[in-house]
Amino acid sequence: MKDFPGRRGEKGWESFDYTLPGDCLSFMYYRQSREHKNPSDQRTSALEQALKVAVTEKAKNTVLEELKGEGDGNEEKEDEVGRAVLVPVVRLKYGEVAEATSVIVLPVCKAEKGENEVMEAPFECRSEGEFGVVRAEKAWGRWVVLPRWEPVATVGRGGVVVSFVDARILPWKVNKYYKEEPILVVADRNNTEVVADDGFYLAKVDGHDDLMVQRGSALKENGVKESLGTVVLVVRPPKDDTDDQLSDEDWN
Repeated sequence: MKDFPGRRGEKGWESFDYTLPGDCLSFMYYRQSREHKNPSDQRTSALEQALKVAVTEKAKNTVLEELKGEGDGNEEKEDEVGRAVLVPVVRLKYGEVAEATSVIVLPVCKAEKGENEVMEAPFECRSEGEFGVVRAEKAWGRWVVLPRWEPVATVGRGGVVVSFVDARILPWKVNKYYKEEPILVVADRNNTEVVADDGFYLAKVDGHDDLMVQRGSALKENGVKESLGTVVLVVRPPKDDTDDQLSDEDWN
């Protein structure tokens, strides 16, 4: 229950009642389900556990909708031009990686190093053998281990992380919760075409070597059709006070 308020802004959060232990436990299973591929036995099992312990009807309906929607991706294949695209902003919790049922290892680049480093970063690393030893296609100096959240789990080959020293470079309004802090931006290098006006893309700033996160509409206005990758997730560093988790409405 103590962890629940800090999850504000995550998918489905508002459907669970944090004053009820059953709903809090249900939300934990609901979150864990998104660490697995869709569809998969592990994902279904986590959702069934979430449904079993849920107390409120709103929580139960949210889990049921997720169960019924497994493996059906047709609804998402609609025209994305002009459609609002929400990119999750997640505050990493202390010990969260250790507690995750599944993790992902991604190469890390520095924003100030520019586009060449992003292009040179390994496109794939996979686990091998009984011990799951991770092997990359090439040597790389910086890596990060993240829980296999749904946004990063769907990226697969081509995922990359870019580290920024200041979160204020992100292209949305600054509210009272925003403070100067480093962030990690996870991008999909398999999807480089600038399609959605409200999508977020990793791109080079004109006249500078540094990388930026920019809206699709801004890139289109400057005639940019290709980016370095589509942004799928923003990770904020762990901290003791996690009540400043962003909600979807902050992405404007």
